[in-house]
Amino acid sequence: MVKISKQHKSHAKQSVFLSVIIVLSVGLFFALFHGGTAHAHSTLLEMEPAEDVVTQEPPSEITLRFNEPVEHDLALVTVYDWNADPVFTGNPDNNDTERSPSLEFTLPELEEGTYTVKWNVVSADGHPVDGSYAFAVGEATEGGVKSAGADSDAEGLLILSRLLPEGLLLVGAGLFWFSWLAERRKFPSLDILWKKKRSIGAILIILGSISELIAYSASLPPGILGVILNGRWELLLDFPFVLMLFAQLFFLLLLFIPGMERGWYLTLWLALAATPAFGGHVWGMEYPFVALVPRILHQLSIAFWLGALVYVLFLLIGQQKKNTNISWTAFRPFFVRRMLVASSLVILTGLVMVWLQSGLTGVFTDWKTWSVLVILKILLTLTMLSMALFQTLKWRRMQDFLTRRTVRIEWLIGIVVLVLGIWMSQIAYPIAVETYDETLTTNQVETDVYIGQLQVGDREMMADIATLEGEEPEEVQAKVSMPQHDMDSGQLDVEPNDSGYYTIDLPFTMSGTWLLEITATYPDNEKMEWKDEMFIAEENN
Repeated sequence: MVKISKQHKSHAKQSVFLSVIIVLSVGLFFALFHGGTAHAHSTLLEMEPAEDVVTQEPPSEITLRFNEPVEHDLALVTVYDWNADPVFTGNPDNNDTERSPSLEFTLPELEEGTYTVKWNVVSADGHPVDGSYAFAVGEATEGGVKSAGADSDAEGLLILSRLLPEGLLLVGAGLFWFSWLAERRKFPSLDILWKKKRSIGAILIILGSISELIAYSASLPPGILGVILNGRWELLLDFPFVLMLFAQLFFLLLLFIPGMERGWYLTLWLALAATPAFGGHVWGMEYPFVALVPRILHQLSIAFWLGALVYVLFLLIGQQKKNTNISWTAFRPFFVRRMLVASSLVILTGLVMVWLQSGLTGVFTDWKTWSVLVILKILLTLTMLSMALFQTLKWRRMQDFLTRRTVRIEWLIGIVVLVLGIWMSQIAYPIAVETYDETLTTNQVETDVYIGQLQVGDREMMADIATLEGEEPEEVQAKVSMPQHDMDSGQLDVEPNDSGYYTIDLPFTMSGTWLLEITATYPDNEKMEWKDEMFIAEENN
């Protein structure tokens, strides 16, 4: 057993402490500058003129109503005629407020024919959302309308642009940390295994991060960058992915400072591997900072797993070139124990992430592309584990590492798992929908409330209102509101049904935390009020 000096132990403790501080700093950065929980993707609820309608008079304006307040400067509409020529492009007219769920656009005089409306907005979680629909003036154009252009490939470009830098960051972080642990056990250091061309990887990461920013910008509605550069810098807070990229570039710059202690570089590599967890869907969840914990651990575990595999590949290459001597018998227990921890964390945190995001059954009950990808990711991860078990058993039996091709295949499968993870972070996912079944109490007077699905849309509420001194309520009203967004349904009359319960449809127009208020008026004008907050999930599309 190799003894570890007190100095090494001290450096190790400092590295772990600095790593925790950096990760917490990243979280604080997003907490301060992201400005709270963002909600899920914007959804168009109504439009005027309506879809496929034929108006007798040319409309003077277009009105779009979304399920959540939309930033006006980030919204854009383009109207195309039947020849696919644009006749109008512009931002909303209503300048009295910066955000609202309804957007109005003043149109020029339109001739008779069919028109296509293409709209682009940015959701509160930073994801660009777009869509289109058609209407006609006077009489629909014979033969319909020509295509106004194919849908943007910006999302696919963004997924590809994220693969190189984020893949290199994870592999680099895992390799740096694993080689440091190996070096402490007197196995070859990274400097011995990889002497040349390390600067190429650094350049690729920086260029890749910049390409991520460019690809994300290409996915946004036209003109947004100009609006931001013209003084609306606070709009950057609507884009957690951009903040993540800025943090990534910042840590990269710190990483390239030469001559620092080893703990400095270990800490920054850990921060770089954790940073991608702060982008994507996490800000659309009810408790984003709870959801961040398994995401960060998942990122770090995958990084360590892939980094360890790359370290083994370097050992094999060095052994083949006869410039590295390695005792595979001594290396095996060191490698296997750490890989067992890393792979176990990958599986455990992955299951927790799915549970927090969609519920374990939601993956199957609300089947989406995301569901297919998560199942593929699980199957490939199990394949990697099976290959790792095969390698370990053969390694133990033969007392030498003889599965070189297997470790290369395992590493390639790991890259595919990375691609799937990045893809999943860019697309819609099944929503975990809860049931509301609570007893609310005010002055010892109870009301039992049941809502089948806490989800965007009109949801039926059933309430069993208690009597007050034996008297039934003369009138029951309810309302739901989101004070943080100035959204209020107003008082809704509640009618008793044949079973004696009070029922009403509650209009949940967007995801997020809603306030439910029920008011009962008893004889002698005595009133009782019950309140509670509930989280409404995004509608499954």
